[in-house]
Amino acid sequence: MKLVGELVDPRGEVVVSDEALAPRRGHTQGPLTIGFLVNEYNPSSGPDFTRYTEVLEQEFNHRLDVSAVVRQHKPVLSRPAGDEMLASFRACAGVVNGLAK
Repeated sequence: MKLVGELVDPRGEVVVSDEALAPRRGHTQGPLTIGFLVNEYNPSSGPDFTRYTEVLEQEFNHRLDVSAVVRQHKPVLSRPAGDEMLASFRACAGVVNGLAK
């Protein structure tokens, strides 16, 4: 018996771009807006990256002149962040992205 199936890429449609990455920032002179992109929508009973971003925010506030924070949660871990969500980070000096699993 031969099984027939379709392999599905969980990332959705992959768009290849030849755009260069953003240059690294040299000195971080404020006031700065920093961003956090959390790759888990609902924290589980285990590790919680949202809470970790709050700790990082406090540390950034001690070390840098942070004036604003943008924090977004991706609704589906395996999908890329949408254009609207990514646009919310445009004014950020830097973005921390991750999850705690």
